[in-house]
Amino acid sequence: MDATHIHLLTNHIPILGSIFGIFLLIIGLALKNRTIEMTALATLIAVTIFTFPAYLSGDEAEHAVEHLAGASEWELEEHEEHAELSLWLMIITGIFSLAAILSYRFMESFTKWLRIGTVFIGLFAFVSMIPLALHGGKIMHSELRGDTQEEDDHESHEDHEEREEHSEYEDD
Repeated sequence: MDATHIHLLTNHIPILGSIFGIFLLIIGLALKNRTIEMTALATLIAVTIFTFPAYLSGDEAEHAVEHLAGASEWELEEHEEHAELSLWLMIITGIFSLAAILSYRFMESFTKWLRIGTVFIGLFAFVSMIPLALHGGKIMHSELRGDTQEEDDHESHEDHEEREEHSEYEDD
């Protein structure tokens, strides 16, 4: 397994995991359930850890696809720029999550603010991943970029069948 495979396997974890962890934390806060809160914070730390292989494997994955037919250099560059921002926001989310877990034991007066801060930073991290994923998907999928071939240059299958059908009637 090379870095491209690692990138494709891990790049969804930060996106889906961050929103799952944030929603779980919001539920824990609403229910005032410490167990749910701790589970959410631990989830966000795990998601932060999984963000590293997704980010670090991206450079090698870029080199593997940049010369392939249909790959968009512009989308690669945009994806790379958004990846760095998302990485830093996830690191901050992970730090806030760890601090919130530790605050339960050592600094309870900060716990509430750390949990709320984690929600907001985590939401920013998730929102930053939306264009990241959008550009990532468009790298190899021209149909997502809106690239279309000229209709005049390529006859559709239906047009071809319709023309053949009309020519059969004309022969009779």
